[in-house]
Amino acid sequence: MTVLVADSEYAAGFPGGPAPNGTVASFNLDPVGGAVCWAGLDCTSWGSFSGTTTPSSGSPADPGGIPAGKALRRTIAPNCPTLLEPGDDTDVSATDFLDATPNPRSNSSAIVETICPPAPNTTIGATKPALRTNSTEATFGFTASPAEGASFECKLDAEPSFSACVSPKSYTGLSGGAGTSHTFQVRSTSSAGTDPTPATYTWTVDTVAPTATIDTKPADASPGASAAFTFHASETSSFQCSLVPLGEPASFSACTSGKTYNALANGDYTFEVRATDQATNVGAPAAYSWEVDNGAADMTPPQTTIETKPADPSASSSASFTYSSNEIGSSFECAFDGGGFSSCPVAGITYSGLANGAHTFQVRALDPSENVDPTPAGYSFSVAVEALVTPGPTPAPVPALVPTVLPVALPPQTTLSGKPGAKTRDRTPSFRFHADVTGASYECAIDKQPFKPCRSPFTTKSLPFGRHTVSVRAVVGGAADRSPAKFSFRVVRGS
Repeated sequence: MTVLVADSEYAAGFPGGPAPNGTVASFNLDPVGGAVCWAGLDCTSWGSFSGTTTPSSGSPADPGGIPAGKALRRTIAPNCPTLLEPGDDTDVSATDFLDATPNPRSNSSAIVETICPPAPNTTIGATKPALRTNSTEATFGFTASPAEGASFECKLDAEPSFSACVSPKSYTGLSGGAGTSHTFQVRSTSSAGTDPTPATYTWTVDTVAPTATIDTKPADASPGASAAFTFHASETSSFQCSLVPLGEPASFSACTSGKTYNALANGDYTFEVRATDQATNVGAPAAYSWEVDNGAADMTPPQTTIETKPADPSASSSASFTYSSNEIGSSFECAFDGGGFSSCPVAGITYSGLANGAHTFQVRALDPSENVDPTPAGYSFSVAVEALVTPGPTPAPVPALVPTVLPVALPPQTTLSGKPGAKTRDRTPSFRFHADVTGASYECAIDKQPFKPCRSPFTTKSLPFGRHTVSVRAVVGGAADRSPAKFSFRVVRGS
């Protein structure tokens, strides 16, 4: 909205100008200093004015007074005239008002809004250092969108301010160490303004090489049927290993801890391992030399690895395992659910007819010299097989069960003896249950949640309105009821 208020001399000063909305004979603004406010909207001050206004007028627009022949014009964005919006007001006259040649207009003149072009957006491209590097030099490539008329300013780490730059921007002599981080920022500027969110990239200059350590190795002397090495590094690293006859140049190739060499001929050998960290620093190799004497007794036990196993939890009543040894020609012994170890096939083993509940599997390798792995590989998992319910006629009433002590090998049977109605307003219903054997523990589940230990009576947490299913199963000696007792009901809103 434009409102033109003039004094009695307006017509003489602007002949042919638009008619003012109001005329006040004494409406004279002192060009040396003063302030004008639009109640509750905005204020402007200029020159020698030092009072306070509401809203604030901040710093005067013209500290020395309004120049002759000029007026204060409310600006919104430099070089971008548009309609005034609340967000355009900074409450600082020096920012919001600029000197301009008077150009009075009335409310009847059309106001055309000019949309301001957006400030450019800055992007760092593919040219940049790796997130972790050992180079003390860095080069960055960057672009602006829109690119027309855009220039750039860059800043590195704690530099006090941005400074002009062009793409690509390079840095040398960066500080490094075990992990020195740096941050690069770049922003673009055009006639539409400056990118308010500079593009940022942080990376680490690591100039310290990792240290490799050999943890386990064969005895000196020892037979060469199987020579195993384990090792680690002082930081996250990959490894390269070398095994050559003593005195020959090393020959490195990629490896992992647990590296095993088989069928070595008699002689003296040197093993070396070196680490390469994430910044590609390569550490000095750790070395071990020993004699291979195939006439010596093999005293080194094998190492066992489980290769494939069932999911946890498993929806199948069968579980298959495969396994391996770091020594060629090893045989295997397996144990299931706490039973003793017994011979099992080299190709793997399958267990069938598993009951719902927790199970454990262990396997150990025996090498050709009959050394036994002292730390068997193990895996624990649970089986949860849903029983298939076939609809049929309503059974006759079941007489009350008299608890009887049965062999643990038989899975128990669970009975719900207390439950809510098919529809209930109780959001925390209770359930009572018992098993057909003594000494049973119980597990409960709500809807599709997993079974958890519980006891009778079992009270649910606050349930949402709608349909729910509670399942209960008894467990005796690790054997769980394969057909849990279930009850479905609906929680309804009260009247």
